[in-house]
Amino acid sequence: IFSGAVTLNNHDLVLAPAASNLTLSGGVTGTGNLSLATTGAGTITLSTASVNNTGTISNTGTGAGTSTISAAVGSNVTAITENSATSALTVSGALTVNAGGTTLTNSNASGSALLTVSGGITGTGNVVLNNNSAIANGVTVSGTSVNNVGTVTNSGTGTGATAISAVIGTNVTGVVENSATSTLTLSGANTFSGGTTIKSGTAAGTVAAAFGTGTITIGDTSGSANATLSGGLAGTFTNAISVASGNTGTAKITDSAASIFSGAVTLNNHDLVLAPAASALTLSGGVTGTGNLSL
Repeated sequence: IFSGAVTLNNHDLVLAPAASNLTLSGGVTGTGNLSLATTGAGTITLSTASVNNTGTISNTGTGAGTSTISAAVGSNVTAITENSATSALTVSGALTVNAGGTTLTNSNASGSALLTVSGGITGTGNVVLNNNSAIANGVTVSGTSVNNVGTVTNSGTGTGATAISAVIGTNVTGVVENSATSTLTLSGANTFSGGTTIKSGTAAGTVAAAFGTGTITIGDTSGSANATLSGGLAGTFTNAISVASGNTGTAKITDSAASIFSGAVTLNNHDLVLAPAASALTLSGGVTGTGNLSL
């Protein structure tokens, strides 16, 4: 255990235990990137005093030992990346977003190691979630609420989903799905009112309040990306739904359970496709506006 304060003086630092566990508890400050790189069964733990280096944190180990950040992560940190096929990274300490945004990424080309953020997210700035892997729920946000003043955007390039089960709070100004391949799954009793925008890909909700209290917008204002709203609840979503104009992609509502969308649906010079899978799909709030409806 190294309990003293660690200062990075314009230089990176690699933590690389082998068979034994390694703990830093005195905090990390200064300028430089921090790499967690276990080479064996030894775990890495950053505890107690905050980790607030001006730079990034990456988990790149080749061993099976896990990496855990139970200390708070400060706003100087701009990105946290899981890039180990064998060593999972868990951030259980409170995360304060950087003013310019904080990016949370799983970039594994193989393996099954997750990036889990469970200590809550606060501060002023946007959060970007990138599951660039094929790992199911490779980026998982759980536990304490997400309540940054800013947006939460899923924009990964992988086929694995991103899952947010933590409550998304009232400070969040909007949730954006912007990945053609990585589904965003929302399963918290969310209270944000800024709306959910599906610019590209699929956003799925599995509880009634998954999409908060605001309007769900299907489609971007330009481009050709397809956008899909998916109900994963055998129950009712009350959000109003707006189908965006300006794009040439397909706007779709589907479900994986017998979902009911009771909010009013408005077509803004754009068509809408209703395409349930094995379960019944119900719209009960009416459809207005300009566009064709395909069943």
